[in-house]
This record gives sequence, structure tokens and C-alpha cells, in this order.
Amino acid sequence: MGSVENDERRYELVAESVSSEEKLKGIRGGVMEKIGRIRGAVSEVSKLRKEVARKRRKAAENVNLSAVKYMELEEELEEACEAEDFEIADRVSERLLEVEKERCNL
Repeated sequence: MGSVENDERRYELVAESVSSEEKLKGIRGGVMEKIGRIRGAVSEVSKLRKEVARKRRKAAENVNLSAVKYMELEEELEEACEAEDFEIADRVSERLLEVEKERCNL
């Protein structure tokens, strides 16, 4: 009778190991799925960071261009005032106001 009991115990161990293997496969599958979602999220964050960096560079470039344009217009205005050409001074002054508004909107 000991032999029959040993055989039954072996079958139980095999059944337990199969279910353990299935559980392990399920856990691995879940882990792989989570890893895939994490990789997707990392990729999305990376894209967003690159986009933000590009926008920041563009904004800095726009601010610098605006500052240069403003300085040039200030020089023009000074020259027009020194030459007592008040029509040109008025036009330059208006352009200065426009540039100042643009700078405020950046």
C-alpha cells in the first residue's frame, strides 16, 4: 500500500508544480505588461521634455531678437531726435511701442 500512497503523493506534487508554474507565468505576464506601460510612459515623457526644450529655445530666441530690435529702434529714435526729424521720430516711437507690446506678450 505504501507504493500507491507514494504514487498519489507524486501526482499531487506534479499538480502543485504545474499550478505554481502557471501562477509564475501569470505573474511574469503581469510584470511584462507593466514594464511595457512604463516604457510607453517614459517614451511619452521624453517626447514632452524635448518639445518643452524646443519651445524654451524658441522663446529665448524670440526674446533676444525682440531686444535687439528694440535697441536698434532706440538708436534710430535718438538719431532722428538729434537730426530734429520729428516725423521719423514719431514713426520710430510708434514702432518702439509695438515692439514693447510684443516683448510683453512673450
